[in-house]
Formats: sequence, C-alpha cells, structure tokens
Amino acid sequence: MPTRRLIKGVLGNFLDTYVSRNSDYDGYLLFGFLVGDIGEMIINLLEQSVSRPDSPKAVALSSAAAKFEDQRRKAGLDPSQVHQASLKIRRLPGVESISVNGHSCAGFKLRFLAEAVMDDGRRYERERVVFVAPHDPRVELRSARVI
Repeated sequence: MPTRRLIKGVLGNFLDTYVSRNSDYDGYLLFGFLVGDIGEMIINLLEQSVSRPDSPKAVALSSAAAKFEDQRRKAGLDPSQVHQASLKIRRLPGVESISVNGHSCAGFKLRFLAEAVMDDGRRYERERVVFVAPHDPRVELRSARVI
C-alpha cells in the first residue's frame, strides 16, 4: 500500500480512537477534565512518556503517543518513515449546550488536528471536532472498566 494511504489511515484511525470514550481518566471522559483550561495543547506523538500518568494532562500526553504508535504499528508503517507527528488540541470559541445523559450541559467544541511529516518531506493531516462538556460526576456515567 502506498505510504500516502497508510499515513492518512494512521492519522484518521488514531483520531477516531483518541477522541472516543476509550480516552478516559478515572473512568470519566478525559477531555472533560481538560476543556476548561485548554486554549491550545500541542502533543508530540513520537515522544513516548515513561512517567506514570497521574493527572488528566499527563494521561492526554501519554495516551496520545501510545495510541498513535499503536495505529502506526497496526498499519505496518515503518517508524523511520515518520519524521514528525503531532496533535494540536484547540478549544473553539463559543459555548454550546447539549444534553448529556438527560441533563442540559454547557460545553465547548474541541478541534483535534493530527499532523505528520514523512521522510520525503510531505505533510499529511486529519482533523476531528467534538463537543466536550466540563467534567461533572453528577451527570457523567463512569466507565464500567474502572473498579
């Protein structure tokens, strides 16, 4: 498969996985802990964290790199072909309301932009925009995976 298709698939699959309910902190959606403080966050996807993630920001950093690496490996893309890879998370302007588990919640849209520069200098990107309400354990359901 051509490198172009591989990296586009890696970036898209990474974003789908990263912005999903599988990105959590203590059983709650990870981004709800961060949305109030994020203006813009930039994460180096090629830098694996070795420290134990003990805060929402640390989890966001380490899980992004791990999920990107997992998708790169699954696609069979050689690591030497990816010169740079980053994720930019930006809170978009404005407040919106949405129903979360039957409760009206104010929140924000977050833009996730994953970019990669390949060894030939070509740049690829994929983006997702998702609504995120600030963390509220009275409204959110905790993941059953957390004991």
